[in-house]
Amino acid sequence: MKVFFVASPRSANKEPETYKRMYKLIQNSCSKMVSDMVLDFTKINLDDFYNRSHKDRIEHFKNTMDCVKKADVVVVEVSEHSMSMGYIVNKAVDASKPVIALYKQNNRPYFFSGIEDGKLLTVEYTNDSLEKVVRDAFDKVKSMSDVRFNFFVSPKILTYLDFVAQKRMIPRSVFLRDLIEKEMKKDKEFKG
Repeated sequence: MKVFFVASPRSANKEPETYKRMYKLIQNSCSKMVSDMVLDFTKINLDDFYNRSHKDRIEHFKNTMDCVKKADVVVVEVSEHSMSMGYIVNKAVDASKPVIALYKQNNRPYFFSGIEDGKLLTVEYTNDSLEKVVRDAFDKVKSMSDVRFNFFVSPKILTYLDFVAQKRMIPRSVFLRDLIEKEMKKDKEFKG
């Protein structure tokens, strides 16, 4: 399982030892980390980071989005407000990737706690409970992983799916999955 762990540079820089510990715990729960970005954030100069050139910001954005694409699971620390973390979670959930959103006790993220998505796991932790929380979250995420399912469609259906992907900016698989999930909710005989 490939994991992308990320946090706000401000958060990671403020508590470097906590984030290094998180990284190690997450690394022990998966087969591969797709990036060491959060470790870099623990030791950067924040003024230098936030004053980077436009070209560097574009590169950082592309690198981050590439990490989301490569990962099977995205882990985000969301105790502090961060538009970047919200955007990353949105991209991961849109790509139907399981997301573990960790937050410190008494710092429950208001907006994240309102999202009802089976792929988003919002989990509270303390310094003492962190190891167990990470282990339990990964156990739960393993049961969320998608199974690949291929099937044939007519050229007309494929043309429509391409249209949806281009005009609505929704991946074909996400569109089909949403249709099936809507039908599942309506089907009174289904008890899965």
